[in-house]
Amino acid sequence: MNGDAVFWGSIATVVLAIVIFVYLAFKIRSLMKSDAEKHNS
Repeated sequence: MNGDAVFWGSIATVVLAIVIFVYLAFKIRSLMKSDAEKHNS
């Protein structure tokens, strides 16, 4: 039971880390795209 909780806890941590990483990467990419458009105009 305890080992199962640790297992699910680690999976939840990994999933959360991936979600945060993808969110940040998407945010940075859109920021860079809008920044590039400002420089072009």
